[in-house]
Amino acid sequence: MMLSQKIIRRQILQIISDHETKITSRDLETEIVQEMAVGRRDFQSALKALIAEGELAYTYIYGCTFVEKSFNRPVRVGSRVILTPPEHHPVLNGSDIAVMLRPGASFGCGQHPTTRLAIQGIEFAMEMLHIDDSKLSTVLDIGTGSGVLAISALKLGIHQAVGTDTDPCAIAEAGENARINGFLDRFTILDTPAEEISGQFDLIAANLRYPTLVKLCSYIASHLPENGAAILSGIREDEAEKLKNRYAERNLVCRWERSENRWTGLVLIKQASAQNP
Repeated sequence: MMLSQKIIRRQILQIISDHETKITSRDLETEIVQEMAVGRRDFQSALKALIAEGELAYTYIYGCTFVEKSFNRPVRVGSRVILTPPEHHPVLNGSDIAVMLRPGASFGCGQHPTTRLAIQGIEFAMEMLHIDDSKLSTVLDIGTGSGVLAISALKLGIHQAVGTDTDPCAIAEAGENARINGFLDRFTILDTPAEEISGQFDLIAANLRYPTLVKLCSYIASHLPENGAAILSGIREDEAEKLKNRYAERNLVCRWERSENRWTGLVLIKQASAQNP
């Protein structure tokens, strides 16, 4: 029985979504042809249609051609947040917000699961803590990259954001993204290590790898007030329990956990210190 192009397209999108790493067009073709017992011409036709419709895009790295989900159009990454290139104007429904990002070299354009998990964690934390634009709230985004987490928090109602990154490219791109979203006066971008930043923050977001998140545990705990939230991402599923235990030692209790493609995001809430009898 001949499979419809619609079914082949759906399977192509599913494989790309489930793949832990980038997948080459050749490997994608081999997997589809073997798994679905379809001809190469049928695969090529389905892939060509997905590219033409803007669902997928080719990327080229070190001479290899990869097929990835396209972010050259508006893409929903959370219950409210839609990432979009500046030249697009997505239709927003209800409480949706659009975060405009220019394509760049810095991490955080939405293609990686850790970025999406961090944005979803910010949405959860702000709703749980009833943070909106009626309060003078603050967020610190450690390793800000493109600035997407800080800008998302500002769009969702955080009053002031600080982002820090030691990469000059990230500093420039986060600044440009702050400008096109209208937040130059509310998003301060620093090129200093997080440990040199003082003050208290209602939210601290860090989409970083496990060893760095362990290293930052004491700093994050000491710069959150009671009921402040840490939004952590960049964690492999098998690292999540160890990281939760480490932060629990600093009175940061997990209130939200979600995984995608074996990556995990966490929201930890600062509890009052136990009182000695």
